[in-house]
Amino acid sequence: MTVSGPAYDPAYLRFIELFNAGRFEESHEELIGAWRQDPRDDFYKGLIQLAGAFQHASGGNPFWARDLLASSHNLLAKYAPVHRGLDVDDLCEKIRALHAVLEAQGGESASLPELRLTVKATSN
Repeated sequence: MTVSGPAYDPAYLRFIELFNAGRFEESHEELIGAWRQDPRDDFYKGLIQLAGAFQHASGGNPFWARDLLASSHNLLAKYAPVHRGLDVDDLCEKIRALHAVLEAQGGESASLPELRLTVKATSN
């Protein structure tokens, strides 16, 4: 990813990079420090929970993966349509689809398809 500039927090950009590389635990850790500076920032909290959902899915824990996907969706939806260069409407649609995948698996597994996050060059 080559997005940069003063409008974006470096921890946010690093989170996106790590998340897209499938390094969910590291992406979570990268953003948690920035979120702790302002715990009212539900956007960062929603992204942290999204990474947590993927981390639980890769660990075979469908209950927590579903729970964190739902929580992530609820937190991020407040920032639609676009926030900090991220198409939140599109992301929320994808989160709903991922949740449906886990529901269809019937709690037997927690396999999720890849999700890539893309940040536009300008933010709002």
